[in-house]
Amino acid sequence: MRVLVLGASGFVGVWTCARLRADGHEVVEASRSAGDLRVDLATPGAAAEAVTSTAAAAVVVLSAVPDITPCRDDPELARRVNAEAAGEIAEACASTGARLVHVSTDQVFDGTHGGWLEDDEARPLHEYGRTKLAGERAVLAADPRAVVPRLGLVTGRATPGCRSATTGFYAALERGDVPTMFTDEVRSPVAVADVALALSDLCSHGDVAGVVHLGGPEALTRHALALREAVQGGYGAEGVGVTTRVAVGLADVRPGNLKLGTKHDARDVFPRAHERRACRVDALSGEPHPLAPHIDSAGPALVG
Repeated sequence: MRVLVLGASGFVGVWTCARLRADGHEVVEASRSAGDLRVDLATPGAAAEAVTSTAAAAVVVLSAVPDITPCRDDPELARRVNAEAAGEIAEACASTGARLVHVSTDQVFDGTHGGWLEDDEARPLHEYGRTKLAGERAVLAADPRAVVPRLGLVTGRATPGCRSATTGFYAALERGDVPTMFTDEVRSPVAVADVALALSDLCSHGDVAGVVHLGGPEALTRHALALREAVQGGYGAEGVGVTTRVAVGLADVRPGNLKLGTKHDARDVFPRAHERRACRVDALSGEPHPLAPHIDSAGPALVG
């Protein structure tokens, strides 16, 4: 199956393209500055043209103006890329019959409680969440067959030129910095390898539609996650500092509890990622060992 991946050069995109190829799919990589196609979602119609011109059977949308600060600084661009372009892509997929997997975020919720389900009311605290939620709605209005996976905090090492929370954290430790991590922000961390597996499965499972939640099996504070990643990366836990959203004045713009729940059975929606939650395989030795998915730190070349 030919799969068009928009946002292929980013952290999750690199892993997803590798996973799709390992699964036997033909991958067309598209991004603003690299890949088989140069596609700038800020240009009206550009992404829709890529859908039709490639005759893709499935489309994975990872392109976005990401995170809180960039969207706050340029809300017009965020609205264009995260919402308007999303709707255009969905219209093109509905017209061509392509399977659409449009990736969204846990940041659509306000964090007032945990265990968020797919049909809970979304009340974003910031422009990033608002534009991503608008994108979800535009996608499903234009193409009800589409699936919209909302991701928890995605962890894992990024390739050179890409950014990830894990890589940034390790870089700080390498410099001798003491990164301070929140004890009052709860997430459902999920390893990028598992996200890539899930997205590949969703490309093939056309009977799954609407919003689905994809997070790891545990809810952890950012501080608790950092302690685990420090140990997993070979650093001492003593190098991790402590702070809170309240202490740094971010309680109004960073949701407190984004623990994800789901109404779906993961065995049906993304079966391979579900299976990997109980026991991971060491990519270097091939030996199985218990390892929570959210602290996987292997590189994409080891995906298999």
